Amino acid sequence: MFADLYKSRLFVMGAAIIPLALIILFALGRSDRRTWRADDNAPGDAAANVNSIEKMKQSLLQDRKLLAEYERDQAALRAEVIKRRKLFQEGQISKDEVVDSERRFVAAVQRLHALRESVNETDIAITEAVLGEKVARMPVLPVNGYSETADLARFNGSFKWSLKEAPRIEKYFSQTFGRSLPVGAKGQSQTHDRFGFDHRDAMDVALHPDSVEGKALINQLRKSGIPFIAFRSAVPGVSTGPHIHIGKPSSRLAH
Repeated sequence: MFADLYKSRLFVMGAAIIPLALIILFALGRSDRRTWRADDNAPGDAAANVNSIEKMKQSLLQDRKLLAEYERDQAALRAEVIKRRKLFQEGQISKDEVVDSERRFVAAVQRLHALRESVNETDIAITEAVLGEKVARMPVLPVNGYSETADLARFNGSFKWSLKEAPRIEKYFSQTFGRSLPVGAKGQSQTHDRFGFDHRDAMDVALHPDSVEGKALINQLRKSGIPFIAFRSAVPGVSTGPHIHIGKPSSRLAH
């Protein structure tokens, strides 16, 4: 009787273990497949990234051509304003005609300024996308760690940087050099959205790291413990790429 009861318990335990084992094996199989698929997609993601950069370079080339047209338009409108002002003084045209030419000239200046900012921002974004791949392969810096290569320098400062601190940096620069800090991009922009960068708490400064102003800014950032990446080398097809990225690396650059 006891032998039959023991056999019965073994049967019940075995019946319970088999489905449990199948569930575990199935879960492990799904986990393996998920890992394999993630690894398998990595080359595709890299190819998509390269394709995105090439598209941005082509877009940048078109914007530069458009920028040349805007510059010609602005020059022509400026000449028209000067001409109409003279004609008005001579009594040959009305004041309204002068005002109309001035209005179109101001609109052209604003349009030109906006496109210049966009071109500069795209230059910088392409540089971060290309050279950022090198940053991703570098060892993680310790707190307050600094490293430098021929292409870039980076500093993992301990200060909790945010864009709220930007006015302090801008004030330092203007007091030191007597001009405004040449900010290429502050916070998130449409360009960063297209690249997939998390640039919400970062600021790009259009200064070459090896220039007098660039070196002074870098020294100030290190002294203040503010993290940065200084991109030294330009990327082929990008004219103003060298810049100083203030803040933690953008999400695509993070190790």
